[in-house]
Amino acid sequence: MLEPGTAQMVGVCLHELATNAAKYGALSRPQGHVRIAWSRTSVGRVVLSWSETGGPPVSRPARQGFGTRVMKNMIEGQLKGEMRFDWRLEGFACELSFPM
Repeated sequence: MLEPGTAQMVGVCLHELATNAAKYGALSRPQGHVRIAWSRTSVGRVVLSWSETGGPPVSRPARQGFGTRVMKNMIEGQLKGEMRFDWRLEGFACELSFPM
């Protein structure tokens, strides 16, 4: 179980990722897919993985957008977690990790 505030922050991050996928990523194409997985590590951290396939070619953006700054503030600032983005050939991927 996540604390309500933590669950709300994770929900905002998932919303941001889904919005970007619909506008620019895998969900902007009929053949696009998003895979979401989560796990709990043995040291009490939650790891949430987001990976896109079947979308248009991706590349690292030239600047950090508002949504990314909000996610960074919540995950790294408030939850003391980590956030990693990967603009892979097959599609965008993101991993969020934070303590329970």
